[in-house]
Amino acid sequence: MNFKLILPLAAIASFGLMSAANAAIVITEDSGNLAAFSYNIDDESRVINIFETWGPGTLESVVLKFEGWDYNRESWTVNKYVTNMTGSEWTSFSNELLNADKAGSPDDDGLSFAQFGVPERPRESDVFTTVVADELADRDYLIFSDGLVASGSDVFMTFGLTARRDGDADNVNPFYLRQSETLAAVPEPASWAMLITGFGLVGFSMRRRRSTMASVAA
Repeated sequence: MNFKLILPLAAIASFGLMSAANAAIVITEDSGNLAAFSYNIDDESRVINIFETWGPGTLESVVLKFEGWDYNRESWTVNKYVTNMTGSEWTSFSNELLNADKAGSPDDDGLSFAQFGVPERPRESDVFTTVVADELADRDYLIFSDGLVASGSDVFMTFGLTARRDGDADNVNPFYLRQSETLAAVPEPASWAMLITGFGLVGFSMRRRRSTMASVAA
């Protein structure tokens, strides 16, 4: 499918009024200063189409707020059509889930990128060829990479989204989606252990070298 061709038509369709059935979920820009933003929802097929234009005044991080979510309805598909008008090239793009207090998304809050969704939702892009899902104990986010989005061009991304009230209902009502073209991956605990060990070895090596040099000087 050529997403470049369907983007203009989809963008025009997005400005139509949402039907009453689609009006339950309300998505607003919480922060980020987008140049343009709109969305539409197909409640029957559980598909959300989001259209964004990032301009020169858009911040590095854009946060969308989701309210009125119909919880426990299996997974949804989120299609994002993003236009880059920032004047800079993008080599990656991340999407991170945040619960109601914006502290992240721990495993027990009911938010996820539909890794256990029914049915499974694809994680794809027409520009980025690699998608890494970093689903840590306290964070859930997707990083799209290995591609180039020049200023003045568009990128399409699709992924699943699940929101459940497994624990405290207020913890995911509302919830947020934080987006950025600069967010880096957070090392897994095993990677942190390797990094700490590495730093320790470097420090030990430097101390040993200083001790040796002091002995020679004496």
